[in-house]
Amino acid sequence: MTNDTIAWFQTLADGVHALGAAAREYRAANEAARVASWHIDPARLLPVDGSVRVPGRDFVRPHDDALLKLGDLYSDLRSSAQELYENASLAYAYGAISAVRSVLAGEHPPYVELGRRDGRYELPQGSLPEMNRALGQWAGAEKLAGLRERVIERERARALVSDFDFYEDLADCEPPELTAASACAAGLADSAYAYGEAAQGALHFALVTRGAAGSLAHRP
Repeated sequence: MTNDTIAWFQTLADGVHALGAAAREYRAANEAARVASWHIDPARLLPVDGSVRVPGRDFVRPHDDALLKLGDLYSDLRSSAQELYENASLAYAYGAISAVRSVLAGEHPPYVELGRRDGRYELPQGSLPEMNRALGQWAGAEKLAGLRERVIERERARALVSDFDFYEDLADCEPPELTAASACAAGLADSAYAYGEAAQGALHFALVTRGAAGSLAHRP
């Protein structure tokens, strides 16, 4: 095995692994923001009486003011962290499976390639590819196929919600189907991450099958 061969499969596997690690960091940040929001929820805190007079501006209740500002801060953080988690998880899913397809096709890609814009990954057009035939000998193929269906379902729900958000100024109320779509879309990040994790296992299988990485350690 040449040094060049070792380099391409190692950097490819490292890149996929790093995409998963990035998604986990955003997931942790999102959870931390959720917990922080819960801790300052005015509905569960005893009010602290007391006001401060501000010359020319009547009075301010410091505790209420702090909870309001922190609530807005944590809400923005949760929204940003959730968006980043979803984007990173989808990048993990699409990036990992693109690496699998390339290796099974006999190619030697040293890196996953993904576009970037405004700090977000640009995802490929279309749905995740169907890999049952290509991975027919891999024990995890059926699980990967099931996870793919979940991601596609949630991507469609996300598209419906996004379309409604675009035209929300024309809508008088939120239809029941949109409520269901919102609930489904909320699970997109977790589903995409689970798919990416399974696809990372498929990458290890593909590398071993092609004889490129017999000594490559599996990474969870």
